[in-house]
Amino acid sequence: MTDFRFGAHKRLPFPHVTGYWVNRLGAAFRTEVDRELRQFELTRRQVAMLHFIARADRPSASDLTRQMGVDSTAVTRMIDRLTDKGLVVRTADPSDRRRHLVELTSAALDLMPRLSRTARKVEGLFEEGIPPERLAAFHDVLMHMLENVDADHFAVNIDD
Repeated sequence: MTDFRFGAHKRLPFPHVTGYWVNRLGAAFRTEVDRELRQFELTRRQVAMLHFIARADRPSASDLTRQMGVDSTAVTRMIDRLTDKGLVVRTADPSDRRRHLVELTSAALDLMPRLSRTARKVEGLFEEGIPPERLAAFHDVLMHMLENVDADHFAVNIDD
């Protein structure tokens, strides 16, 4: 195994515990993403919400709650924050006036390519120097591990 810049991992009491390294990798990703998103004055959760809205084509808050795996209060607060930032709007559902649909504003649509480039930049930082075949094998292993457990264990949660 490779010695890392932050120390020789072989001296750790659990150098081969997969969960430890996956957790460290996730924490490093979250830290780097947070650093990059400061320029946009957005959080990871808000960016995730924007992507869910873009893919869902005018979802309702309850649709977002189901898709994102968080409670409705958190989704409502996030929609409120994104509305305050001018990135989403609520519109009445023409088929049910009691329900509102959420859609991206033109400002959000203009911002999405920049957010995508930022995501690719972070990915590139972590993947630098790794041959494509090793990266593909890594992804295959991660997916296999996720498939080994119940889907509830890896449902998307924007509060992490």
